[in-house]
Amino acid sequence: MNKKYYFFYLEISLRNEDDSNIYAYENVSHIPTERLIEIFKINLAKDPSLTEGYFLTKTNYRKYKKYISENIGEVNVDVFEYCLRQYASDDFNSIRKLYKEDLME
Repeated sequence: MNKKYYFFYLEISLRNEDDSNIYAYENVSHIPTERLIEIFKINLAKDPSLTEGYFLTKTNYRKYKKYISENIGEVNVDVFEYCLRQYASDDFNSIRKLYKEDLME
């Protein structure tokens, strides 16, 4: 049986309806899945495989601000939107690299 690797990323974009680009990704795989489910209010009955994207609301940010600051870093929910997404693969090295080490890549 193949091992499955799961990664959680925050897709970070401007909170602007005219700009739907994702400007940054932050790996949050170090945070326990149960905690991510709590912070992002994920309904496992509707989405047991966590295939949807989940936004960090201002209300949940305020509720979990201390935990988020300690485990993710500073976020600005007034300027940016943060969407939690899960990526999975059978091969650890095949997970799509969500950043560039060099602008010429």
